[in-house]
Amino acid sequence: MPDYSGTPDIDILPRRLMERKKSDEFVQIIKDMEEVSDVGVKTHNWRGGGFLVGHFIVILKEGTDAEAIVAKLKPVMDQMMPYGYDVRYGRFTKPKPTVKDYIREYQRNTRKKR
Repeated sequence: MPDYSGTPDIDILPRRLMERKKSDEFVQIIKDMEEVSDVGVKTHNWRGGGFLVGHFIVILKEGTDAEAIVAKLKPVMDQMMPYGYDVRYGRFTKPKPTVKDYIREYQRNTRKKR
């Protein structure tokens, strides 16, 4: 694994889109791990009014070994995604807000005051 500044995120990409119920179960299993800070999901809408999940971004607490977490999750991923999955390590979330984020927040606050 390459050297990252800080703790890397884990991107889990199922090779097929997952249904909401199954993806919610998977997210809950991940969130129950004490080394995990948060889990983000990338969804895709479908005509029935619901959504399917395309991938999961696991945000780890500082100093956590990402490969150890993937090793713990491997049996769960093998069971819930029998069609296969890919795992990537890297920075998939912003480590701190950008100037654009501050501008958006300022604009939201000024609109609320009107």
